[in-house]
Amino acid sequence: MQPLAGRVAVVTGAGRGLGRGVATAFARAGAAVVLVDVTDDELTDAAATLAAEGCAVLPVRTDIADPAAVDRMASAAQAAFGAVTLLVNAAAILELQTFAESSFADWQRTLAVNLSGAWLVTKAVLPQMLAASGGSIVNVSSRAGVQGFEQETAYCAAKFGLEGLSYALALELAAQNIAVNLVTPGARIKPTSMTLAEFDALSPDTRAQWTDPIASGDGFVYLAQQDGRGVTGQRFNVHELAEQVRRGELLTAPA
Repeated sequence: MQPLAGRVAVVTGAGRGLGRGVATAFARAGAAVVLVDVTDDELTDAAATLAAEGCAVLPVRTDIADPAAVDRMASAAQAAFGAVTLLVNAAAILELQTFAESSFADWQRTLAVNLSGAWLVTKAVLPQMLAASGGSIVNVSSRAGVQGFEQETAYCAAKFGLEGLSYALALELAAQNIAVNLVTPGARIKPTSMTLAEFDALSPDTRAQWTDPIASGDGFVYLAQQDGRGVTGQRFNVHELAEQVRRGELLTAPA
């Protein structure tokens, strides 16, 4: 089954971790996927792996904090596959440091990637969704979006902001038939800052402590099938959502 056949998706943070898991799930579900990341080696590896499976993918190295780069990515996506109607903002950075240790530059960079980056990418692809008469946006949040954590002042501020952005945007875009939802991982996945090479260098027992992000893929595919007439303005534990989908407890598309 390919429930996303004919759809075009942009997934940020697609080189590693949860973003790569989402990109994999979407591609296997039939979507043409634009993989967005800033790390060349991981992005190239993700694209090559999916292309070898026969999936339609386009890797576009993009600093999502750079408005011009984001606009170029959105144009490249449309030129390659047509109008983007699916977006997952999964890219994030997290540097653990106390507020006293942090600099204004640290603060700006964290907000630029984790909050402004999601704003910029959404802004860039929204005209394509409007032209296509609908779409689905999924923003990846965290427990840090509703709860404070030590050494994560900037990260918490960014994720709290992403939550507010998502709920407000869901209200604005429902009439344009575009769904906007939030997810938290809901399972222990490898740390955001850990590269694939660093993860692969760990012992099998250590790697086994973290859940493979592909396990949450069914949850993202479910949300990708929503629009403004379906599920929107909601927050999900995406690991639990995926389990519900696999158990057949949820419709796979809006009623």
